[in-house]
Amino acid sequence: MDVVLLTLTTLSLAAAAGFGTLSWRVGREERERSRARIAALATAMDPASPEAPAGQDCISPKASAGPRVAVGSVFDRGDEGLRGRPMIKVAVGGVMAIALVVGAIIGARSAAAPAPRLAGNAPLELVSMRYQREGTTLTVSGLVRNPAAGAAVNGVTAVVFAFDRTGGFVASGRAPLDFSMLAPGEESPFVVAVPNVSDVARYRVSFRTGRGVVRHVDRRSNQVQLAQAVR
Repeated sequence: MDVVLLTLTTLSLAAAAGFGTLSWRVGREERERSRARIAALATAMDPASPEAPAGQDCISPKASAGPRVAVGSVFDRGDEGLRGRPMIKVAVGGVMAIALVVGAIIGARSAAAPAPRLAGNAPLELVSMRYQREGTTLTVSGLVRNPAAGAAVNGVTAVVFAFDRTGGFVASGRAPLDFSMLAPGEESPFVVAVPNVSDVARYRVSFRTGRGVVRHVDRRSNQVQLAQAVR
């Protein structure tokens, strides 16, 4: 397909160059004919010769007049120009057909090309996570990774929700990642403290930016659920 497209494009360029040269030649011929018509018209309109001096024989105007110039024929173009060249018309039609074919091929290739994969489709990856209890404070720490197929993210915040034994919401805490900017393939640790909680049975972590929740998947080696039990 690329070879065909390249061939058609080359033919179109060559035809365009040829027609440009032909147009220049036709224009030059038109200018030459125009100059010739002007010269012939000037000759035809030249005034008669002055009267002969006394003592000289008078020559009849009919005898002195040279051959008459057919002025009307000077402006007759006949079949000159592009109208008298049918092959040029055929060639122009061929170039237009080639241009249409090239445009159709380009349009078909553009329509058939798969849509580019959005880098933002790849979610963040939770690589590790653990918790620590100190009095009434629950501290959750871990490591999150932006996959190589992901898009650069900025200003990500880790949010931890704490729940009691009945599944009721107790409290939450949030903290930005240690690295505010995560390029594809980079990792960042996080530490979130949830203060003033005494009866916590489970917790859940999520990641957010100013535009909303950022999807993530659990990539921890032990495949522990995101709702981590607190003992």
